[in-house]
Amino acid sequence: MYFISFLILLFFLGVTLILPVTYLLTKKKIYLNLFLGIWGVIIVIICILFVNDFINSKTKVDKKDIYGTYVVDRKMFKGKNANWQYEHFTYKIKENNDFTFYEYFNNGSIKSIHKGRIKFVDGYTSPHLMIINLAPNHQVVDKEPLLVRSNWNFYYVFKSKKFGNMFFIKKKHGIFSNFEN
Repeated sequence: MYFISFLILLFFLGVTLILPVTYLLTKKKIYLNLFLGIWGVIIVIICILFVNDFINSKTKVDKKDIYGTYVVDRKMFKGKNANWQYEHFTYKIKENNDFTFYEYFNNGSIKSIHKGRIKFVDGYTSPHLMIINLAPNHQVVDKEPLLVRSNWNFYYVFKSKKFGNMFFIKKKHGIFSNFEN
């Protein structure tokens, strides 16, 4: 593979060295246009590759990105169940590493509050979250939720025995953003 790439590179270098010399000897603009066209295409291809790499790269998540309020992502699985979960569960991670999980009644008032702490486990590309000392326990809260990074965002997956996988996405503003503790 490297040999073929090397041959292609030699070909383009040879052609692009010959074209300006030929232009200088003959003064025909076709050789100058070919030279500029070849290098223009090469530069465009390199730019496209850089843009493609940027667009398709996963979001980099730092510890400071983790802090905030999370709600159930209704886009992951649309329908009645997702809407119900969205209206009944949310959690907040504060910069002092406090973790607070809220469960709501149908009317939107708080049914229960579950408090704990988070700990970051080293050795991962993105911060690996561990929820510790949650009191009282709640069947939705996963002790080690899975962080999933997409191209432009990230979300946590909690494995609930009752609901299966629950997808929580960070919200800066939302229906639960007024609940401070």
